[in-house]
Amino acid sequence: MKLRVKVLEFFAGRPVAILNVHTADKINVHVDERVKISKKKNSIISVVDTATRLIKPNEIVVSNEILEELKLKKGSCVEVSLAQEPESTEFIKKKLNCQALKKDEMQKIVQDIVRNALTETEIAYFVSAVYKCGMSSKEVEYLVKAMVGVGRKLSFKGKVVDKHSISGVAGNRTTPLVVSICAAAGLVIPKTSSRAITSAAGTADVIESIAEVEFTEKQIKKIVKKTGGCLVWGGSLGLSPADDKIIQVERILHLDPEPQLLASILSKKISVGSDYIIIDIPYGKSAKVDKKRALSLKKRFESLAKKFNIKLKAVLTDGSQPIGNGIGPLLEIKDLLDILERKEKRPLDLEKKSVFLAAQIFELCGKSKQGQGQKLAQDILDSGKAFEKFKQIIKAQNGAIPKHIGFAKFKQTICAARDGKIKEVDNKKIKMMGVLAGSPMEDTTGLYLYHHVGDKIKKGDPLISIYTESKIRMKDVRKFYKK
Repeated sequence: MKLRVKVLEFFAGRPVAILNVHTADKINVHVDERVKISKKKNSIISVVDTATRLIKPNEIVVSNEILEELKLKKGSCVEVSLAQEPESTEFIKKKLNCQALKKDEMQKIVQDIVRNALTETEIAYFVSAVYKCGMSSKEVEYLVKAMVGVGRKLSFKGKVVDKHSISGVAGNRTTPLVVSICAAAGLVIPKTSSRAITSAAGTADVIESIAEVEFTEKQIKKIVKKTGGCLVWGGSLGLSPADDKIIQVERILHLDPEPQLLASILSKKISVGSDYIIIDIPYGKSAKVDKKRALSLKKRFESLAKKFNIKLKAVLTDGSQPIGNGIGPLLEIKDLLDILERKEKRPLDLEKKSVFLAAQIFELCGKSKQGQGQKLAQDILDSGKAFEKFKQIIKAQNGAIPKHIGFAKFKQTICAARDGKIKEVDNKKIKMMGVLAGSPMEDTTGLYLYHHVGDKIKKGDPLISIYTESKIRMKDVRKFYKK
C-alpha cells in the first residue's frame, strides 16, 4: 500500500511508524507488530502504532530514525507492507528450550536485532532465554563474533589499553581516574562507556554532567590523538549496535545475563581495537556476583579473550559495599575532583582501587615491571599529571572543570539514631535510593555517604544526605529508606 509521509519530528530510539487504524486494518497489522517501509530500493522494518485523528488513511507518520535512514521528506511516497516474521524467532524459541545455538543461528538473531526485524518483546524473550539457560563457551564466542561483525571498528596507533568493570557496586567511579593516569603515562586508552543499566549512574552519565560524550568516529580519533584518551558514550558509535539494543531491553527487565555480559564487554573492546584489557570483577554480598561466580567469570573472560588474541586479565575486587562517597553524576564528579586535586578529605577507597587498576594495566602491557605498577600509578596521581590529563580530556570533549558544583534543590540528611559501628552497606538498596532520588536523569540528584563498613559513629552523626529536585521524590526516597 502506498502512503504519504507526514512529518512530526520525533525520535523513538528505534524505527516506529504510526498508521491510521483503518489503514492498519487493511494491511492486517496490529500495534507492536512489524511493517516493511520501502522507498525505491531501500527499505526498513518498523514497529507499528496506530491513531485515529492524528493522521488520514492515506498517510503515515514515521520516527526520525526512519526519515534519516530512507531520506524521506514531508509528502514523500512510501510502500508499506506487512513484514514477515523473521526466521530468528524460531532460534529464540530454540534457546528458550535450552538448546545450543549454531553459529549461523546466532548471527541471524544479531542481524535481525540490528535491522529492527525483532520487536522489543522478542528481544526480551532472547534475553530471558539466555538468563534462564545460559550459553556454552562456543555460543558466547559466536555471539561476540556476530556482535563485532555487524558493527563498526576503530583503530588507534600505539599500545591500546582498556579497563571495564562488570558493575554492581554503587559509586565505584574508577574509570575516569584510570583513564587519566594511563593517558598521562603515554598509553592510548580510548574509553567507551555505557549509560546506567541498573545503577544510579554510568560513567557516560557522570562525564556528561561536565562534558559532551557523544562524538563521531572522526571526532574521537581527533580527541585521542590529542590527549591519549577519551571518556565517551559508546552507544552513538555503532560499535556493537546489537548490544546497545539488548542493553535497552535488559534495563527494562533489570536482567544482565552472564553470557550477554561477557559478549557485551568483549565485543565493545574488540571494536575499539584494544590490545590489553583489565576486567574488574567486584564480588560480595550485595554485589552483582559472589566470589564463586566471580572466579567463574574470571576464567571465562580470560579463556574467551585468548580466542580473539587479546591479552586480558580479570581481577577480583571487594564489592561488598559502595566505593567513594557520591552516588549520582555530579556527586561522583565531586569524588573524582577531590582525588585529582589531592584534597585532604578525599575518598581514599576510590583512589586506592583506581591506582590498583591502573597498576594492573601498566604491568599487563609492559609499561612497568611486575610489582612496580602501583608506584608508577601513585606517582602520576600525586604529581598532578593525572589531573592535568583529565582537564585536557574534558576540554577536548567540549567541557570544563566546574569551579563550584551545584547540587539539587532539596537536601535532607539522615543521622544516626544511636552510637554504633557500620556493619553493612547494601549496594542494591543504595543504588535504588539513588534512582528514586532522580539519578541519572537529573545529574544534580543522588546520595552522599559519610561512612563505610567498620566506621564507628555517634548518635546524631550524618549517615546519608539525599539530594532531589522535588519534594515528591524526597518523600519516596525517605519512605524506601525507612522500609
